[in-house]
Amino acid sequence: MSTSLVTSSCALPPHLAAWRSLVSRSISAWDDLSRADDDPFPLIRSILEEESRSLDDFLGQGTKICMFWFFQRRSAFTSQKRMKKWSRDALDDYIILPASSGFVTRADCFFISHFWRTPQNPDPDGENLRLHQANFESQTWSYVWVDWTCMPQSPRSVLEETYFHRCLQTMSAIIRNCGFAYFYPPFEPRLWILYEITEFVLTSSGGFPKTSDIEVYFEHIDEMLKAGVQATLAKHGYCCSFHRDRQYLTSWLELLVLLKRLPFDICELRDIMNRLTWSPFAEDQYHVGLAILKKFEGTLTAFGKTYTFTPFPQWDHGKYSQGKPI
Repeated sequence: MSTSLVTSSCALPPHLAAWRSLVSRSISAWDDLSRADDDPFPLIRSILEEESRSLDDFLGQGTKICMFWFFQRRSAFTSQKRMKKWSRDALDDYIILPASSGFVTRADCFFISHFWRTPQNPDPDGENLRLHQANFESQTWSYVWVDWTCMPQSPRSVLEETYFHRCLQTMSAIIRNCGFAYFYPPFEPRLWILYEITEFVLTSSGGFPKTSDIEVYFEHIDEMLKAGVQATLAKHGYCCSFHRDRQYLTSWLELLVLLKRLPFDICELRDIMNRLTWSPFAEDQYHVGLAILKKFEGTLTAFGKTYTFTPFPQWDHGKYSQGKPI
């Protein structure tokens, strides 16, 4: 008897049928997407099929071996009039991609960096969406990631909060491995925006066009490399809505700046950052012959010296943001 996920799906409750359709659709797409030399496909497939029999199983995975991200499909993104809020009732809009080497690439995926226009909705009038739809129209791509659309938003259930937390711990890899898209209003010292730009720029090779709406952030990246992260943030009054965000983003920025200051080549830098993301709960990262990174102690040992940065916060107990939007 067949064990296919789609077998007898017509007899399933709608929410289970939608989930199994999403899993089946995602796995079918992975063969075309994965460009990893060391193919982890069988293990990753078994994790999704055998340990995530429902959406709630998937959301509550906690510290399981592999993280998966929701990406919005091109057809859903281009047809909407407003950026859609993440919803368990709209699974047909998505594909699930593994947080593992080779599945998320700039050839197929975009990350959209954006301001939040209001605390309740980042783009209530659809103005930012229309700019991106026009920009993407002639380009070749398949999937897009927007925090509002691809992570559970307020109010969140306990399981949704668990998944949201894991997304925050791994979203650096989305920024790093996707194409980077933005349309910013006049400059404001928003810490999330500075972090997202810094993550992409410092882990990329080649040039990055300096449009007028991003120039100031580039100046501040240069300033962080010279004067330090916290001095730059204080000087320009960078802020974010939640104190825990600031703790977390400060750690990421200090580590990025530290790695960039040291004589790592771009491939080595990306390897360190990728391993940090693929194993977000590991306390220590050992890169043979290269570095030892202890994220919760805030130390990096490399080139015969030990360097320090603000330790990453540990959020294993309690909610990340008490159900509020980032």
